[in-house]
Amino acid sequence: MKKEKAIIHKVISNLNKIQINSGLTKSSFALTIGYPESKWNKISNGHQNLSIDELSNIAEKLSMREIDIYTYPNKYYLPDDKNDDVKVIVSLEVKNSIKSKVLKDVFGNQNIEILNK
Repeated sequence: MKKEKAIIHKVISNLNKIQINSGLTKSSFALTIGYPESKWNKISNGHQNLSIDELSNIAEKLSMREIDIYTYPNKYYLPDDKNDDVKVIVSLEVKNSIKSKVLKDVFGNQNIEILNK
């Protein structure tokens, strides 16, 4: 009887990548995620499935979110997580003699009169 090749789910493949990129051996990684090495070997080779609860526990042990295991090595961000409207506040103290030049360099010719007051 021919042995079937295990199909490794993307999550398991990513966990294997996380283990390798962390510089951990399989046994060290198993210890990190709280599994016996034999169980992690079965999971990492695609011979045993993970439940959602188990994935959540592993994510917690790795200080990761479940979605970030799914998208590894990328991180998942909701549109609200990315704030494109970043505000920058800069405070400069300059001598009056160069104030106009600095303001012009920073803001161009726009609103120079308002800023010069």
